[in-house]
Amino acid sequence: MRIRLLVVLLMASLCDAAAQVSPAQAAYQKANALFVAQKFQECLNELDIALRLDPKLVPALTLKAKLAMTIYRFDVARESLERALAADPTSFYAQFLYGLEAYLTNDLELALPRFEKARQLNPADPRAALYLGMTRESLGQPADALKLYEEAMRLEQSAGAPQADTFLIGSRLLLMMGRTDDAKVWIDRALKLEPNSRAAHFELARYLEEKGDSVKAAVEGEAALRLPGGDPTDVQIHYLLVRAYRESERPADVARHAEAIRAIGDPKPK
Repeated sequence: MRIRLLVVLLMASLCDAAAQVSPAQAAYQKANALFVAQKFQECLNELDIALRLDPKLVPALTLKAKLAMTIYRFDVARESLERALAADPTSFYAQFLYGLEAYLTNDLELALPRFEKARQLNPADPRAALYLGMTRESLGQPADALKLYEEAMRLEQSAGAPQADTFLIGSRLLLMMGRTDDAKVWIDRALKLEPNSRAAHFELARYLEEKGDSVKAAVEGEAALRLPGGDPTDVQIHYLLVRAYRESERPADVARHAEAIRAIGDPKPK
């Protein structure tokens, strides 16, 4: 889930609306288009031009940080975001990405105050609430995390852009807390938004497994396996199906999925 959410965040990009732009802004806008096209080296070249012309251009610095995180250069991302915040301490997006950099490097104690500050800068943005919730959940604060997930969902609804992933993140926490019926409500809302979501069908299978309905859990697991996407992985789904078929006493299907796990772990040369 974290990978999918990161892709959504990093590929989201805003274009400047001004008719007249400076040479530095023009270079930034070109870099932005190249980033969206995933032409990362060309994007970096244009960012170098933009920042040479204007070292304090915050959109260019945040774009450089997004690019750096995309290629796992978190040191470069951190340095770029610190420069951006020095230039504009009120930049919500720079502050949010600063929290994201700490979160993705598993420095949760550092991510926490960064996301809190991002929320203070822009209380209406659901991303800060969501990631602050994920940070608190990782730090063993499930009740606080759930409140933040609910707030993130409310903000998404207010903006007219509810996200299935947000419901699924919350449903996992509810399932872990033993609130299975509430988890089902959140999973259903995710499926309503994205009926062909691999992750949503997988979470429904997990819910059914928790409720002891191994037959239906297997049906949903097989549905998830047929859908495209990398989160959850094929291995995760196969393991769930092994458990579901074992519980429903279908040894041939258990063997089939166990063999699939072995094949993924030790792929045969083509």
